[in-house]
Amino acid sequence: MECAPISELKNFEEDGKWFHDNLNSFKVQKYLNKFIAIKNKKIVTSETNLDNLIKNLIKMGENPSYLFIEFVYPQGTVILL
Repeated sequence: MECAPISELKNFEEDGKWFHDNLNSFKVQKYLNKFIAIKNKKIVTSETNLDNLIKNLIKMGENPSYLFIEFVYPQGTVILL
C-alpha cells in the first residue's frame, strides 16, 4: 500500500480548512447539493453523484484518494453521526 507524503497530507488538511472557510459561498454558487473535489484550494470538479465525480477525477489523471472531497448541503441541514 502506498503512503501519501507528508506534503500531500498537509495539502489535504489545508484544502479541508479552505472548504469550511468558503462553505457559505459554495451554497450560493452552482455547488449546492453536489460533491466537490478540491486540490490546492481550487475546485477541480463537481457532480451530484459521487461515483461520477470519482470517474471524472480518474479521467483527469487525478488520484481521488489524495483530494479533499465533500458534499455541499443546503443551509440549515443537520447531520447526525
